[in-house]
Amino acid sequence: MASPTSSHHKLAASTTASLHTPGPDVLISHLLASKRSLNSITNVQRATTILATARAALESTTVLNARATYLQRSLASQLKLLRSVQFELEEAANHTQLEFTGVLKDLGVAHRRLEETLEALEHTKIAEGFKRSLAASGDAGAAPEVKINLRDFVDEKPIEALNKGIKSCIDEVQAAKRVMDGSIQVFEDDLQAVNNALGERTVSSSSTRSDLQQPNISQILKSLETHAREMAESLESLVKHFDLCVTAIKHTEGGSAAVAQTVSASDLPEGVGIEAFEAPTQPITEDEKQEMIQVLENDAAEVDEVVIEIQDRNAEMESQLEQILLWKEKKEARYEDVLAAFKLLDEASSRLPSYIGRSATYGTKWNEEKAKIEEAMAGLEGLQGVYENFLGAYDRLIVEVARRRTVKNHMEKVVKEAEVRLAKLYEEDADNRETFRLEQGDFLPVDIWPGIVSPPPKFVISREDDDGGSVPELPRKLVDEALKRLRAAEAQRYS
Repeated sequence: MASPTSSHHKLAASTTASLHTPGPDVLISHLLASKRSLNSITNVQRATTILATARAALESTTVLNARATYLQRSLASQLKLLRSVQFELEEAANHTQLEFTGVLKDLGVAHRRLEETLEALEHTKIAEGFKRSLAASGDAGAAPEVKINLRDFVDEKPIEALNKGIKSCIDEVQAAKRVMDGSIQVFEDDLQAVNNALGERTVSSSSTRSDLQQPNISQILKSLETHAREMAESLESLVKHFDLCVTAIKHTEGGSAAVAQTVSASDLPEGVGIEAFEAPTQPITEDEKQEMIQVLENDAAEVDEVVIEIQDRNAEMESQLEQILLWKEKKEARYEDVLAAFKLLDEASSRLPSYIGRSATYGTKWNEEKAKIEEAMAGLEGLQGVYENFLGAYDRLIVEVARRRTVKNHMEKVVKEAEVRLAKLYEEDADNRETFRLEQGDFLPVDIWPGIVSPPPKFVISREDDDGGSVPELPRKLVDEALKRLRAAEAQRYS
């Protein structure tokens, strides 16, 4: 026999001459060993089963893998579409959020400007001159409200109402955003569940990962067929060796009797009885007998090796079948994963209208609340403008009071000068009239003009109306600071 690792592990006849003829006992020993070797038929039968099982598994798995690949590509295409929808929803939400953030930023600017103006009003103290005028003009029976700064004149209820409305709008937008964010997250969870159903492997229409690849079918089948063929040929050589043992015993003197005495029917293969060892009808020559014995001896030495070779090939086929069945199991599991992913994808697709609807609701709610916020912000800016004009008007009031005080002082000076001039004219007229009376009074009759003895006319300068109280007298520093602020504001307006 050849080596058990070669491709020719069959029993081969040898033509070398034998120097002796073995007795019946040796031949019977070879016969029993040969019979035991024929138990290898179970390995050959198993090889046939393995080959058939492998072929069926490879065929069914190839079809299943083709289906899974097709479904996987379809799944990847649909998943890509849903991902694009998800990205669009996220982009729309981000765009709205950017707008919302921008409006909040503008709102913050408006709030800061209003607060700065209110702080400026609070830091602008009312001049003492105005306080005295306010106290003097109050009702005698009622205590006047104490106002220390310009902010005391501001009714802040409109500001509070606007801020309350703005806060309500912001709360509405943020509530809608939370609903939208939750919807997008659920959508993301749906799509992630599809990937998880595929064994946490990313779906790709061009996947080439080794664990998903089909084995080399032709190579595996060729290997299995080679093993099965070699095992069958080896078994056939063992059968021929058994037949040769039977023939040798038949042509050996006393062989049939020895078999009848030492071998039972259970020691022989099925279908072979003791009668098979009876003397042959056709004798053979001594040379033919020696050649047959030599072949028998040589083959008997290799029987165990052939049996081991058959067992090794059978083990190799079992290993290959195990790999095929493992690959088949993986493909079946993969196919189930794809089906499960498709089911999840269908569920996600059925919820898609609700996700899109929530996105539209969020956009609509934002547009509604944005208009309200902008309207309220315009109200804040309007109030800020009013309060800023109040500051400017107060500075102009200071300058106007100073101007009126100057004019009043000038008028009083003019009146005082006029009164002095009138008094002087009166005295001069009175003196001239007295001189005229002394000099000419004795020569003129009294009835010639009654006014000849009349005193000079007297003139009194008085105010025709009341100016509502005296004009406050303000410190020069206060007036200068107001003028400085007004000039700065005027310069900024035209810069």
